[in-house]
Amino acid sequence: MSTQETHLYSKHGSNVEPKTYIDPSISALRPLNDALTIHQLPIELFLSIFESVLRTEDTAPEYYRQICTLSGVCARWFFMIHHSPQLWTTVTGIIREEAFRSILERSSDNLINFEYKPEVDYDWRYGEVHFAEFFGSASSATSRWRSLVLEIGYHPGNRPSDFLQFPAPNLERLVLKNIQGWDMEDVELFGGDCPNLKHVYLELATCKWSQAAFKGLESLKLFDVFFNSVGTILEIIRESPQLKTLKIGDCAVSEEVPANTQQVSLPNLRFLRVKFDSVDGLTWPTQQFLDHISAPPQCPLYISSEATDEEEDPLEDSLTPTFCKWLFGKQTKEVLEGVESLKLGFNIDEDEVDGSVTHELCSGSTNIKGGIDEVGLGDLRYVQEHIQGLFQRSRAFKTFTTLRLSGGAADFLNNSQFTDLFTGLPTITHLELVKPMWGSPRSSSESLPEGVIFRISAPLQTIKNLTLRDVSPDGILDMVLGVLDDSQAHTQSMSHCRVERLDNGEIHIDQEEFNRVEPVVEVLRNDSRIGKVDVYVAL
Repeated sequence: MSTQETHLYSKHGSNVEPKTYIDPSISALRPLNDALTIHQLPIELFLSIFESVLRTEDTAPEYYRQICTLSGVCARWFFMIHHSPQLWTTVTGIIREEAFRSILERSSDNLINFEYKPEVDYDWRYGEVHFAEFFGSASSATSRWRSLVLEIGYHPGNRPSDFLQFPAPNLERLVLKNIQGWDMEDVELFGGDCPNLKHVYLELATCKWSQAAFKGLESLKLFDVFFNSVGTILEIIRESPQLKTLKIGDCAVSEEVPANTQQVSLPNLRFLRVKFDSVDGLTWPTQQFLDHISAPPQCPLYISSEATDEEEDPLEDSLTPTFCKWLFGKQTKEVLEGVESLKLGFNIDEDEVDGSVTHELCSGSTNIKGGIDEVGLGDLRYVQEHIQGLFQRSRAFKTFTTLRLSGGAADFLNNSQFTDLFTGLPTITHLELVKPMWGSPRSSSESLPEGVIFRISAPLQTIKNLTLRDVSPDGILDMVLGVLDDSQAHTQSMSHCRVERLDNGEIHIDQEEFNRVEPVVEVLRNDSRIGKVDVYVAL
């Protein structure tokens, strides 16, 4: 695209590509550009693709870098991007005043997403003045706010929350991270005028809870917020009976639920995660909260439990029985007797000792999902025994288990105590490894006594399907050969679950790794011990 052509298009105000003189050399190339398949798409679909690509960016500055990149492809793309209001609906806090006005103009009457998340150095250098300037500009368009993402760091002047009292009649989503812990208990968010607010995320923001901003929500996420009582949270969500997503993370409480507190009914709840900050290890906040919640039987539950050692009684001071009651106790007889498969996942993040376990039971069209963080071996055995009982009752003709190991949990395959957990469960036919790490902190703390040789565990000899995700291209071949007990495998990390044959292999990679993985896949496809190898590329 020439400078001359760009200049002409940028001055044109209509939605019709302007007719103007273009250099003959460029005109000669136009038919080739027009013939491209992507340019045969309807304009609505074309812009939808642009939006999908741009919306994957985490920050507004990166969003506009990508817009500039796409605009430079050709004159057609430049014109469409600069004359499509729906692509100009994100405003970042570090944007200049001139660019801010330009976005307001180009976005036409579309609602706008405002984002103030300055970098640490930027916040310290420009804090008070810059924050006031940004919201001074943003306040002129409060009727067009669709979402507001606000991270309040260092701010030496007036409370940043004072800027949150503008009416926002079209606001749908609020993300407020009160990093410095500013007092907000006397603030009426948006002056009580936010009738369309449906999604709220609060971090370190203790607010006045009996206000319009916290009523009629569809999703609520609370992190590091202090509450006098679990009852306060119950009263908040009681005002949002249509709630679909509820996440409570590391919230602290000091008092128990009042004795006369009524149960809260959430008939549309689709996801629940509960983790209270409990320095003393007590589990009563989570216990009391779950005891006062009524949700659909298929609502997934994810909790954090104090790890229970193998020697301890998992019923004592543990949330595991409550977890099992929530997931399985509310299911109908038909669902429980139709359980046909289990997806069992274990995850240990890098540099972490405590892991998490997830369960997904499939019964016809019904999925029973849940998970426990900081799980101990005693808790794990309790849940597994509960699941074993379900499969003993099941009338399904053929049952199977999918085992998913993420991060350092891959090392658990070397631990006989771990593999013994599968006794009584359906046959493990699918093994999925996600970014596997060998030699994790957790595995070393639970390793077998010195001198014990790893045995081939019977539950793992039945694996017929292997899936690899986020695995280095350099390690794929060696890992698969290890499973097949091939002498060419350089590592013994997978030899404990070796099998004679794999029916299916799945490799999930990023687009930029395709060229490196392609020759590896070709080798695997020519291996007679593997039935089929599929590659899935994340675009």
